[in-house]
Amino acid sequence: MTPFRTPRLVARPVSAGDLPALQELLAAAPAYHELVDGAPAGPSAAVDLLADAEADADRRLLLLWPASGSPAVGLVDLQLHWPDPGAAHVRLLLLRESLHGRGLGREAAAGLELALRLDGFRALRLSVTGENEGARAFWERIGFAPVARLRAGDTLHEKLL
Repeated sequence: MTPFRTPRLVARPVSAGDLPALQELLAAAPAYHELVDGAPAGPSAAVDLLADAEADADRRLLLLWPASGSPAVGLVDLQLHWPDPGAAHVRLLLLRESLHGRGLGREAAAGLELALRLDGFRALRLSVTGENEGARAFWERIGFAPVARLRAGDTLHEKLL
C-alpha cells in the first residue's frame, strides 16, 4: 500500500526515526488508551507498536503529518489482505485528541480509501469495541456498515471500495 496525500494530510510509513513522533502522538490520545488499555500509553508504546507491525509483512503503520509542518497529527494502523485477499482492515485510526472535530478523521479515511482502491483493494473493514460509541458513530457517518457482531458487543464494519 502506497502512502497517500490529502489536502491537509500526508501519510507516510513509520520508520525507526519516527519513534519520538509516534510516542508523542500516542501520548496525545489519552482517552483512547484509557478506554482500551485502562492506562495511558506506556513509555515503550511506540517501540512496541512498530516492532509488532514490522513482524507482519501485511501490516502497515502510517503517520499522518500536516501537509505543512509537524508534529504528527494521527496514525493509521492497517492490516492488508485480511481476512482475505483484496480486503484491508483498519486496526486503528488515531488522532490527537486536541484535533478531534476538525474533519481530519474523515479526510484521512477518504485518502486511505482512495489509495487502497488504486492499489486494487475491494473492501475496507474495521472492528469497533462495544465501549467506543464515538468511534462507531464516526465510522457509520462516513459510510461503513456493521456486517457482523463479534464478542462482547464488538462489531465488524465494512465499506466496499
